[in-house]
Amino acid sequence: MNAGAAFLLFQLRVGTRLALRILAPVLAAILFLFYILRPEFTVALARALFIEGSLIESGLIGAFLLVGMARAVMPRITAGRAGWARSLPAGGRALRALEIFSSVIAEVPLLAVLGVLAWAVARPDRVRVSLLLAGLLVGAAAAGLFCLLGSNSLRSKILAVAACFLSLSGNGILLVAAAAILILALAVPGDSESRRSRRRPRRGLPSGGFFFWLSLRAAGGRIVLAYVPAAIILAASRLFLENNELAPATAFSLSLFGLILGLAVFVGLAADVLAARRPVWLWLRSLPLSAAARIRFDALFLGFCALPTASGLALLGRPAWEVLFLAGPLAWFALRGAGAMREAADRPFGVLGKIFVEGTILSMGAAVLPWISWLLAIAAPVAFFFARNAERRIKPSLWAERHHLSAGDPLSWSAS
Repeated sequence: MNAGAAFLLFQLRVGTRLALRILAPVLAAILFLFYILRPEFTVALARALFIEGSLIESGLIGAFLLVGMARAVMPRITAGRAGWARSLPAGGRALRALEIFSSVIAEVPLLAVLGVLAWAVARPDRVRVSLLLAGLLVGAAAAGLFCLLGSNSLRSKILAVAACFLSLSGNGILLVAAAAILILALAVPGDSESRRSRRRPRRGLPSGGFFFWLSLRAAGGRIVLAYVPAAIILAASRLFLENNELAPATAFSLSLFGLILGLAVFVGLAADVLAARRPVWLWLRSLPLSAAARIRFDALFLGFCALPTASGLALLGRPAWEVLFLAGPLAWFALRGAGAMREAADRPFGVLGKIFVEGTILSMGAAVLPWISWLLAIAAPVAFFFARNAERRIKPSLWAERHHLSAGDPLSWSAS
């Protein structure tokens, strides 16, 4: 079975199921019209619509009636149009025509009632009865096209309304004109949409700012608590400097130790919070983004949030140019934190334990040999390489308890 036949069978079943659903309300409406409003009143309405009404009156009443019927069934027919149907090797016009066919099938109970009324009031004239029945089908298709089109298809909407307006005139020439207008309306949307898609640039992926604010929203106020341990380390360094007479080189080494250790503790805590509140994204992995891009987003978030720790220079009374010694550790720990989120998030000490041990060793080394901070800046691509490989090794279907931490579960009472 080819794609067109499969979709035709699918839409036929959809229309049939909708017709069966609305059959009971239609029967109830018929009973109401015949036993409450009396058959004479119903026949009078039918004569006003099909026989005695002018072209404007019949067209307006019939258009409102048919469009109302189509608007009731079309949303259910088009509910899944963005799913598997888009993968079929069929053009837009074919899929659109089949959806209109399904809407006409779904309206069969209502169209049958209108057809019986048209036959009842125009019974002696078989030609007029045939024209009215054919007009109901053409008008139902035009109304379905009107409800199917988007808000940007103004020309096609006008053509569909015109076809629906002329369909119930009972005149053969006007009925042929309505059918021709309907065919023209079916052809216009595909062409206009294809030209519009060629002119309009394709919407790209979300920008880096989107991922930054999404991570910040996930971390929330907990990101502020990550500054507290760093502030305690810097305050202890300040007290040690105030209460001891140290040589300039020793004071510089102690200040560098406190700053780098505070930076490492903050990045470890922030990455740990981010790993719990926004685990390594399965959704993000479904986007056409590389592992390097995913690491870059997380590293930029951690690095930007860690920038306020550089204000510890003022707390320790150090000159502003010494911030250059923090550039290398900042880049290194941001990348290592992004990588640790992929490697150590499910370990007993989490991301914080890994970054804290590494930060303690590096801060001691930088205190003794300050040029190590420059070495960290040069070695930042190595940290990026390790983090990217850690991201690539993650299996999206791998079971991990970190997916069910109470901190990351919005339905957990302990997390609220």
